[in-house]
Amino acid sequence: MKMKKQYLSIIAGVITLLAMNACTGGFEEINTNPNRITAAEPEFIFGLSPVTTLRAIGGAKSDAARANNWFIFGNYSQMWAVEGGGAPHFSADGASDDLWNSLYSNSLKPLFNIIDNYGDLPGYKNRVAIAKIWRSYVFSILVGLYGPLPYVEACNGDVTARFDKEEDIYAGILDELKTAYEAIDPENTADKYPASAEPFLQSDLTRWSQFAHCIRLRTAMRIAECDVHHPDQTALRSLAATAKAVVAEELDHAERGLLINNNAGNFYMKFDNSDLDTKNPLFFIVDQMTPAEKKRQLGNLPVLHESLMMWIKPATYNDPVLPVYVKAGNGGTSRRPVKDKYLGRPNSMGAPTDYRWPDGWVSPYANVDDYPHYATIGAEFLKSDAPYYFFSYAELCFLRAEAKLKAFWSGGKPAEEYYYEGIDARCLKYGIAQAKIDTYKDFAGIKWGVPTDLERPGVVVTEFLDYLGGFTHSVLGGAEDNLKRIIVQHWISLFGQNIDAWTLLRRTQAIPFKPNFNASQNDGYVSGTWAYIPERLPYPGRERSVNTAEAQKAIQDYLYDNTLNDTQDRITFRLIFAADNPGLPAPVAGLPAYLSFPYPLPNQAMNRK
Repeated sequence: MKMKKQYLSIIAGVITLLAMNACTGGFEEINTNPNRITAAEPEFIFGLSPVTTLRAIGGAKSDAARANNWFIFGNYSQMWAVEGGGAPHFSADGASDDLWNSLYSNSLKPLFNIIDNYGDLPGYKNRVAIAKIWRSYVFSILVGLYGPLPYVEACNGDVTARFDKEEDIYAGILDELKTAYEAIDPENTADKYPASAEPFLQSDLTRWSQFAHCIRLRTAMRIAECDVHHPDQTALRSLAATAKAVVAEELDHAERGLLINNNAGNFYMKFDNSDLDTKNPLFFIVDQMTPAEKKRQLGNLPVLHESLMMWIKPATYNDPVLPVYVKAGNGGTSRRPVKDKYLGRPNSMGAPTDYRWPDGWVSPYANVDDYPHYATIGAEFLKSDAPYYFFSYAELCFLRAEAKLKAFWSGGKPAEEYYYEGIDARCLKYGIAQAKIDTYKDFAGIKWGVPTDLERPGVVVTEFLDYLGGFTHSVLGGAEDNLKRIIVQHWISLFGQNIDAWTLLRRTQAIPFKPNFNASQNDGYVSGTWAYIPERLPYPGRERSVNTAEAQKAIQDYLYDNTLNDTQDRITFRLIFAADNPGLPAPVAGLPAYLSFPYPLPNQAMNRK
């Protein structure tokens, strides 16, 4: 799966597309003059799409969108944190324009070319099916980020292409993925892309079918409760019922071995040192920076997020993958010590208005003035050719556990068993010894149905609390928190897959997160001085200015959370799969946060009645 010198065909495809003026900087431009496109052979153009998708969502050294995974979605997913710029303050879309443009112009366009020109030719059924699978995957990313967007009329040459509702896009994705994997004929080895021109799965037809099944399951699970989130929408009730049926169908397929069965089946691509400049961006912004540069760029470099560290550090649950995920901080100096070597950074270091700092309280960040003082991203993720995962066996296990617990599926084993299998898969993926994994699974709080034991040796009660003393915490109850256990482990398993992690958080709202308390610039859409994790990305400015009528219709009529018919394209509008963020209740009585601020923090998005 590694992208090496096999890309002569892909480079040729890039040159071909550029020569045909097929790909441009934005959606409104690629929807111009379709007669410019002629039928290029699929093997010359398909490979461009997976490579561009990797660059768009994972980042690459030369792309404007390289900051998406670590700067924007690292913050939104509560995995990684940066202090500078607009993204950590939840007020900026950052490079989302580039994300939209990259996925539409360079990822989708070659796929439409293949499907439109070869879809009816019998000798190309497998290659067309693969193009449809990847097209559906790209659309699943786009609709999960933006919401309504052009789907039926995408890439058709019309600058005023119609925006489709989310439910119609999701229905189309589920149908197309099934049609595609049913069309694949693994015996027809003459009908496939040359391995050197297909950088994702090297034209392994069985693997492509498995990938389609996995993405169909994930997509269906995403929308299986959309009717619960928006009970007044009859159309969403129908979609939710369809999605639950698809979940059950795909999990039955999984029991028959049609999905993946262990970590050997994980789906990923590796960043690379090739001429296509697809190097891991973290390699350049962290690994290759001098200590002096890191000190100067402290506010813009990714470190571990406080929210994640509460769940994995040694003094809480001592996650066995901790040494892989995290490089411990250096403790500062003897004159200015940093007590916590696993110090994660929050989105902001402020506090709510009228918060009363406890007597004698000293911020854990008081002496932090250098990059190595924080817990930083582990070396495994800084390699220039590090893998970027699209779907893993751990995710399949946690989806099974969740579906079983929610009674979406009656087959298989008990949810508890899939939960433990997911933990095994998450840890074994990084070579952790089974004995350490078993110890972790038996740890109170991690163990199914067993509350966190705050009196256990080695556990430090304050380490379970956020730095303000307990607006949020990582303490788990008994059986009533089993769903939360599944979601927490699923979330941790997505380390580095920050878009997927952000989607999981929005979908479930099972893990409470402290809002950003440095949100004065957000007063335009949040009442008060705090802001919660954004719900979506706004449409690119160029799309809104060119396809104005359709974009505005989507904002005012298609975004169900816009109950006030706000004309502004706000990042607080929930998408149909997202559970409502209820805000935070008052801190638990007796915690420092309660003594300092005994009030709830409601979700006060102004676009709702």
